[in-house]
Amino acid sequence: MNWLQFKLVLATQEAAEFETVLLAHGAVAVTYESQADEVVLEPMPGEIPLWQHINLVALFSLDTSIAGLNEALRALDPDIHKRLEVAFIANEDWQQRLANHTVRAEFGDRLRLLPKAEAIEGAANSAATIATENGKAALYLEPGLAFGSGSHPTTRMCLEWLARQIKIDQVVLDFGCGSGILAIGAALLGARVIAVDHDDQAITATRENAQFNGVSEQIQTLTLVDWGRDRSWQASEHFDVVVANILAAPLIELAPTFSRSLRRGGSLVLAGVLDDQATEVIQAYPDVEFGPTVAEDEWVCLTGTLARSS
Repeated sequence: MNWLQFKLVLATQEAAEFETVLLAHGAVAVTYESQADEVVLEPMPGEIPLWQHINLVALFSLDTSIAGLNEALRALDPDIHKRLEVAFIANEDWQQRLANHTVRAEFGDRLRLLPKAEAIEGAANSAATIATENGKAALYLEPGLAFGSGSHPTTRMCLEWLARQIKIDQVVLDFGCGSGILAIGAALLGARVIAVDHDDQAITATRENAQFNGVSEQIQTLTLVDWGRDRSWQASEHFDVVVANILAAPLIELAPTFSRSLRRGGSLVLAGVLDDQATEVIQAYPDVEFGPTVAEDEWVCLTGTLARSS
């Protein structure tokens, strides 16, 4: 079967209004694509990605009333033809487009990542029925987001470490939780997690994704304001594991806080670091014994153990 594809070049703030019109006029699918290699940080579940500019791509059956659709689009922008591309595509081409935005991954012998659409019936909102295959816990998340979806090297390296090292009932700090992917991964592996982020949108995303994966009771979310206000979370030796997939500068700035809140012999996992920044980050943690650096593309993941008292 062939389809009619409309591709609109839009500023992100225009997308919701145009998507509504496309769906009202019979679009059977709408997807968002970046116009360039822009990193997507953490949109809430079900909301549009936070690129500055996007391609809004809609698929219509060939019997769609094009005249009515064009009229509706011109009502939003009389010059929409300057930003519109129309093409006929084969069904298999569209299926491949969707597949390209879908993240599936295996992390060790304990964890697998799947798009939400593949959640088995009854898995959502029930910890007792979380899907497993060959003994691996299944983590469901929206596809197509560069950070917080498992497609970015920094996220993958952190998940690989969690899948190898997390033990049941460990207490984990996920600082800069974003979509909640690392917090949820740790919770699925049996940990209890404090998830912190400066962005209220990220906190909402983490809560909703945790609920979908059935681990809400194992994850407590805190805004950065709440984290700073309640010093008990930063008390000495509170966490077995601290994981932070953010950027080099805040990792350096937060070194005293992370070292103080980590239990002696506890594990530190730092990501969001470029290979030429690794030495500076490591030097900010003199009490941590770092192991071999793991690298993917230009990114590294630094893991180590807080030295025990002498």
